Amino acid sequence: MTALARRRRESPEADVAADHPHRVIGRLIKQVFASLVRRIDERMQPLELTAMQWEPVLLLSLKRADTVAALARESQVDCGGMTRMLDRLEEKQLLRRRRSEADRRVVHLELTVKGQKVARAILPVVFEELQIHLRDFRKDEQLMLIELLARMLKNGARDA
Repeated sequence: MTALARRRRESPEADVAADHPHRVIGRLIKQVFASLVRRIDERMQPLELTAMQWEPVLLLSLKRADTVAALARESQVDCGGMTRMLDRLEEKQLLRRRRSEADRRVVHLELTVKGQKVARAILPVVFEELQIHLRDFRKDEQLMLIELLARMLKNGARDA
C-alpha cells in the first residue's frame, strides 16, 4: 500500500483538505501564470530581454505608466528594484529618463526609438501565448473567465 493510500485510509479529512477548492484554485492560478511567463520569457530571448525587463517596456509603450513609481506599482515591484531594472534597460538604450520640469523629484520615462521597436515585438508574443493558453475556450467562457478574475481582484482590493 502506498503512503498516499495509507494516509487516505487513516485520515480521509486530510485528503478533503488537500483538495479544498481554495488550494486547487490558488495552485492553478499560480501554475497558469508561471506557464505564461515562462513561455513569454523564452520568446523574449531574441529581443535580449529578461523575465523582468519585457513588462516595463510593454507598460511604457501602452502608456500605462511613465514614472518609476507608477511602473513599480503597475508591476507590483518595489521602487528600488524597478530603478535597478530601468538602469539595465537604459544601458540597452531602450529607454531614457527625463526629470519633470514641474517637480524635480519626479523622473519621467520614455522609450527610445529602439525601445519602441522592441515594444512593438512584445505585444504580439503576449497575445499569441494568451491564445495558446485559451485554445478551445469559447468566447462566452473567455468572457466569464475575465469576469471571475476581475471579481477576485476586486475582492482582494476591498480588504487591502
